[in-house]
Amino acid sequence: MSPSASPALPQRGLTPNEVARVLRVSPDRVRSWIAGGQLGAINTASALCGTPRYVVLPQHLAEFELAHRAGPPPKPVRRRKRTDLVDYFPD
Repeated sequence: MSPSASPALPQRGLTPNEVARVLRVSPDRVRSWIAGGQLGAINTASALCGTPRYVVLPQHLAEFELAHRAGPPPKPVRRRKRTDLVDYFPD
């Protein structure tokens, strides 16, 4: 999904639940992308030793979508005709 093709996203940051709804995945998957560094986010929790409260900015989501977009399907490999067959049963 490209940034221009994604649904009307607000200019504010999105929570992991909202990002999950946009990308049609589970919120746990979004949190694992954030923890793994694949999706950028800001921790807005008041105490950094507690449970994180992530906010994904629109530019982070656009970068993530650009990196994970699907490319064109690969071309099928043409099979060559076998020319090295040996005929064991002569006519």
